[in-house]
Amino acid sequence: MTSTADSSTSWTSPEPERKPVSSTTEPEPTQAISAHPLDDPRPAAPEEDYAPVRRGRGLGANRHLLSIVLCLLAVLGAYAAVDYGFYRANVAAQSDLLTGRLPDETMLWLGVGGLCLLIAAFCARISALGPFLVGLVLGVGPAVWVFLDFSSFVDRLDDVPEMWDNTTFGLSYVAFALFPVVGGALLGAAFAGRWRRPRTVTS
Repeated sequence: MTSTADSSTSWTSPEPERKPVSSTTEPEPTQAISAHPLDDPRPAAPEEDYAPVRRGRGLGANRHLLSIVLCLLAVLGAYAAVDYGFYRANVAAQSDLLTGRLPDETMLWLGVGGLCLLIAAFCARISALGPFLVGLVLGVGPAVWVFLDFSSFVDRLDDVPEMWDNTTFGLSYVAFALFPVVGGALLGAAFAGRWRRPRTVTS
């Protein structure tokens, strides 16, 4: 019997094929370090649908002059109306204080005086400069003059030309109250007109 030693050789598995190793190896991806939340960029603010637009009053620099002239004429008209009406109201009250009534003409002129002061205060809507200057010149100034030297104030009133009977007599009676009220009202209107919030329009 022939020997089977040659056929009994052990079987070995074939070696796997080796791939060539490249000289440069790719770096492994590293995990990104998380930044602080405050370092993140802020999101862009949403765009506004409209932008506030300050609307001009349409008169330019001339509005200051217009406010001064209109306020000056209105206050002078108020003083004239109060002077004319108050003197006659005082005369009517002295003649028949209990049973009499004020003449319609007197009440009309006193109402005109109040309307003129309203127009003067409204000038602050045009420009605050008008009520401010007129309030100082025709309100605060005469009030200080009356409080400090009333006799010289009355003497200067006598120099006013006569436009009606007893001109400036009525004004001398109410100067203590009228001038401070006019000065305070006009200055208050000027400050309110100067620092009011600007109007804005939306598209």
